[in-house]
Amino acid sequence: MAAYVRLLNNEEVASLIDIDSCFEPLEIAFRDLGHGDAASIRRHDVLSSAPSLNAINSFKSMSGVVPSLDAACLRVDSDLLRVPGDSGDSRREKLTKSQEESVRIGKENGLLMLYQISTGELLAILTDGEVQRLRVGVTSALAAKYLANPGSNNVGFLGSGYQAETQFRALAVVQPNMAAKVFSPNRAHLEEFVAKMADATGCKVEAAASADEAADSAQILVSATNSLHPTIKAEWLRPGMHINCIKKQEVDLGVLDKCDSVVVGSTGDTVHVIVGDLRHIKLNETAPGWWKEPGHEWESYPFLADVIAGVRPGRASADEVTCYIGHGTGVQFAAIAMLAYQRAVEKEVGYLIQSARFLQPILQR
Repeated sequence: MAAYVRLLNNEEVASLIDIDSCFEPLEIAFRDLGHGDAASIRRHDVLSSAPSLNAINSFKSMSGVVPSLDAACLRVDSDLLRVPGDSGDSRREKLTKSQEESVRIGKENGLLMLYQISTGELLAILTDGEVQRLRVGVTSALAAKYLANPGSNNVGFLGSGYQAETQFRALAVVQPNMAAKVFSPNRAHLEEFVAKMADATGCKVEAAASADEAADSAQILVSATNSLHPTIKAEWLRPGMHINCIKKQEVDLGVLDKCDSVVVGSTGDTVHVIVGDLRHIKLNETAPGWWKEPGHEWESYPFLADVIAGVRPGRASADEVTCYIGHGTGVQFAAIAMLAYQRAVEKEVGYLIQSARFLQPILQR
């Protein structure tokens, strides 16, 4: 029985866990999920208008249970979203204080509530920012571990933003000898990113002048952008290549049709629109795309958990073109939150609140 509920913020979580430490619990969680020994509830988004900010509020929830880790976790998140323009390079952006002074929230605004299965008790409440980045980056690296050809050291990398760093660092764990060409349209960000990743990973990293140059001769091609339009071209694909994308908008049917195997991260989202400006609908899953085309429905593709569990095939031959399209699943949060909690207890990190404050001793009569 836990005497306290432990509150952990992003800085504390970052001091307790890192990319390397997340591989084992995530692999356990996915393997259990693939075997039916864990469960994940798909993400639910409720969209409502925030007209004073010319934005929408996206209230999201998802959960996962991993009995072998004695962990159940609920993630809730409230974002303000906006699309800057309608051109071909439109991007989905979170509206934060850095854009408008009247906005108080940051880029990440979610909470994780971690429960212990064996007692039913709330163990911890964590801010989700650090866990969010880690679970996305490490899961993509696991996809490359199971789907890419061994020794695929030539990497093309698109993006230098918020998610790109953990994507790169995690892939370097799986491919420690990789040589990467990175492209980003923001040259200042690109040069800073290249220098930082070379120093952090010890890998050979260089800036590419274009996305085409980054993709040239790549054995693994990673897209870690916030683009609402495809970033990968079908003509870049070659036998034996593996593609990692953090979201489905980064590929199109032309790319998918050239892939021999496409694996997705989870079962997808359920979106509820209450009221608002319909121009914002393209921000979310109700937007039209290949994932709604007959024969290409999102749920028709195998899940990464099934590949890791060995119940669905991954790469069948060296010449196959494989693709992983990321999407969150609740077991990721359960696995990493429990790891952070266990280390916080060991190192006495976090703000403690008497667990009695969260218990409700209401007896049934």
